[in-house]
Amino acid sequence: MSYKIAVIGDLETVAGFNLAGVQFTHVHTNKEKTLAKLEEFLTHGEIGLILITHRAVEDIGPEFHRRVQEKGLLPLVLKIPDRTGYIPERDELQELIRRTVGVEIQMKTEGK
Repeated sequence: MSYKIAVIGDLETVAGFNLAGVQFTHVHTNKEKTLAKLEEFLTHGEIGLILITHRAVEDIGPEFHRRVQEKGLLPLVLKIPDRTGYIPERDELQELIRRTVGVEIQMKTEGK
């Protein structure tokens, strides 16, 4: 079976993924609508990967983590930077890699 990708985020991020051929998308405008769409994506049998911007996760709050923890192995949910490149100071993926592998990933920013 071939799994699909879903994207949740700001208009520009979602539009970019639409142009790349991603069909399952949602523009985050409010918490309730985004939570409903996230739940739909989490239970959709064809979706194997959900990409969601860090800002959308921060807007949703603890409810995001509760819903994602209740799911099975698929779909995989990854938080990504939005069109501005925003990543919170404490990135959970980097922290998970550091704890699991013992290596810290350094993100290079432009001009540095």
